[in-house]
Amino acid sequence: MISELSEKEYKELADAAEGQTLDAILCYAVPDPCPPGFTFSERRELFFWVLKRLLNDGRIRLAKHGKFLEGSVEEQVELFRRAFPLTEPEMEDGIWFFDEACPGGAVWVLKDGSLEWT
Repeated sequence: MISELSEKEYKELADAAEGQTLDAILCYAVPDPCPPGFTFSERRELFFWVLKRLLNDGRIRLAKHGKFLEGSVEEQVELFRRAFPLTEPEMEDGIWFFDEACPGGAVWVLKDGSLEWT
């Protein structure tokens, strides 16, 4: 089971997803090359790994209804882990990220320190 990306893959994903909503991170959370039989469960775990890394690296913050989520990075990722759909059909083609059930959205911290709310 693949549980993390290489440094190069992470950097490419983070740069490609910058400024986009969290569903982009899930879409890009695929190793290159993608191994045969790569499952939604593995992709889900990569999403959590990338989310945690982006938070720890200060590239994003998480917010809901205009307020930043509180708690440690681990606590915020755990909120997502508990709420996150277990199957791809439950994601409804990424609509879940815009549903009230999603714990929050991405606020990108740009290189100049400004915030880009998604």
